[in-house]
Amino acid sequence: MLAHIKSNDNHWTVVLNSKPIQFDSTHAKYLALVECVHSGDAEEFNRIFNEGDKIEDWAEGSFEFRDGFLYFENEQLASNPTKRIVEMIQQGFPHQPMLNYLSNLYDNVSERAIKESYTWSSNKGLPITDDGMMIGYKGVSVYHGPDIKDNNDKIIHDGDHVDKYTGKSFRNNVGDKCSMKRRQVCDDHTVGCSTGLHIGTYEYASGWAGSSGIVMLVKFNPKDIVSVPSDCDCQKMRVSEYEVISVARGQIEEAVFDDDCDDDDDDDCDDSGEDANWSDEYMISAAANGNWIADKVNEVFDPSKNEYTFDDPDEDNVDYTA
Repeated sequence: MLAHIKSNDNHWTVVLNSKPIQFDSTHAKYLALVECVHSGDAEEFNRIFNEGDKIEDWAEGSFEFRDGFLYFENEQLASNPTKRIVEMIQQGFPHQPMLNYLSNLYDNVSERAIKESYTWSSNKGLPITDDGMMIGYKGVSVYHGPDIKDNNDKIIHDGDHVDKYTGKSFRNNVGDKCSMKRRQVCDDHTVGCSTGLHIGTYEYASGWAGSSGIVMLVKFNPKDIVSVPSDCDCQKMRVSEYEVISVARGQIEEAVFDDDCDDDDDDDCDDSGEDANWSDEYMISAAANGNWIADKVNEVFDPSKNEYTFDDPDEDNVDYTA
């Protein structure tokens, strides 16, 4: 075992060659370092510890690795952004999206909201974009009735996507921006259900949408995060603004989401991490037990039958009740 001192908050000081080396859980390879301490492998410890230098090189000086900790704009990064950085390096992404993300996040007026966001974003399938926005999922329903105005003065027509909770407060068609004043959004994470615009993980949004709803992909600025309710394993958050960008094809696996993949002419993009070659005219199929299944179909809603018709290019006609 390597000579060391460990504090109650998991801050480690390891002595190698009479030199103290410090690290804590924010280090990208924290568990590996702890294992080296227990096994007494000084050589492997040095190799892993100095991987922070790789991040400095990758970020072209935008991040600083100092005394075992990673800093951005002279502020020590938490473990979640550090893990995202390592993931981006492993997947071959450049550093600029992470810089944009951190700049947006640190523009958030609430330190508590920033820290709560780390818990939410540690879930799978929640990438960032090139401009530093975040991607999440939202379960919505289909509106049926006469034309009405939503809270953002957008006209809701029969067949439009709307928030599932009220069915009329916010239209959620692709391209729509939904917003409310930040002070109107509940900032208490101990309150599970309250006011605000809710965004979830793919799993949470699919369950909320249910068999009659649809899961949409939404984009939002980290500075607009208000709170992350501690119920539901922190799988949802409340924000003051978001934009609907597409129907979700599945959980996104990449660390960085390419907005261009939503263009109708780009058939080679795939935001689910699987081999796909359909354009956006091919929508998501029906729901089975609340889980959305990707299929190469063209979705049409028939109000008279209260169901969706899916025209399969490979079959004559296939009907699914949504």
